[in-house]
Amino acid sequence: MGQKTALGSLLKAIGNSGQGKVVPGWGAVPVMTVIGLLLLIFLVILLQIYNQSLLLQGFSVNWNGN
Repeated sequence: MGQKTALGSLLKAIGNSGQGKVVPGWGAVPVMTVIGLLLLIFLVILLQIYNQSLLLQGFSVNWNGN
């Protein structure tokens, strides 16, 4: 059996204090939605550049490495 110390009791109280608790309301959903939409827009722009459906003036894309 392990030895009980004051530090161990303090750490146990801190570590398990939030277990099973959920913040009421929306929480971080709006923030994660904005981040997800920005990532989606970034990936669509990259895909359009790769497919050459979005052409940038003065910037040529060469995927062959030549």
